Amino acid sequence: MPGLSCAVEVDGDAVHLIAVGELDHQSREEFDQTVQSVLSGCPAMLVLDLMAVTCLSLEGVAAVVDAGYRAVNGGSALVIRPSRQVARRLRSVGLTEPFTAAEDAEQAGRPAASHPSENEHHTGPLCSP
Repeated sequence: MPGLSCAVEVDGDAVHLIAVGELDHQSREEFDQTVQSVLSGCPAMLVLDLMAVTCLSLEGVAAVVDAGYRAVNGGSALVIRPSRQVARRLRSVGLTEPFTAAEDAEQAGRPAASHPSENEHHTGPLCSP
């Protein structure tokens, strides 16, 4: 059954939220709750690792944007590590620079990971809204 799983890893002052699977209407609440839980600890940096997100609907895009606003408004630095498909989806809705490149994420304390889907070529949306 498709869905989303979220793992949290603490690395010094940075908290990494690693999302795997589909970030859409059905999984948004779980994602939002995990973000809220992580931010309640007031981390210096929140890293949203979306390298293994296989589906990002418009509801998922809204969840990522909301997480970013909550992090920054709460005083946490924000790094978003998208796969190429997720980055393309974010750009398709007008978010041109909401994330760092993988090499910037290395400087944020987490090595850039290679994900099999990163090398695939998609011309359409990552998934339907």
